[in-house]
Amino acid sequence: MGQKTILIVDDDVDFRDSVTVVLEAQGYRVAAAASAKEALASISASKPDLVVLDIMMECDSAGYEVNQAIKFREEFQLARNVPIMMVSSIPLEPAARFDRAAEVKMITPDCYMVKPLNFNVFLERVRGLMETHQQADEKKALAP
Repeated sequence: MGQKTILIVDDDVDFRDSVTVVLEAQGYRVAAAASAKEALASISASKPDLVVLDIMMECDSAGYEVNQAIKFREEFQLARNVPIMMVSSIPLEPAARFDRAAEVKMITPDCYMVKPLNFNVFLERVRGLMETHQQADEKKALAP
């Protein structure tokens, strides 16, 4: 199946560097972006198997915008099923933070974690998202 690629999107270089070291030690290939704009520009080139996404970058909602673009915009249709793990210092996940918003599903990731990360839990969730994504791809490939 080959080496899996994880795209880390965060404006904090120290966070990107530390997560890169942890993921590469587990055998993953890592691509990085420092902003939402950079992330969206690199999605096609990096072809990630998972996106680790901060929320607050060039604006307070940049991560939500990236999540929504990948999951719903036509130009990202090939990446639509790539799992997204939001990692933020905001203690509430989108469904709880915006519980009255009708469109909250548009900005809700597949997984949400709060910084600072517990790397053991982080890696466990990365593996789980990768397995789920791979199983969905295999099911799709077998479908008539």
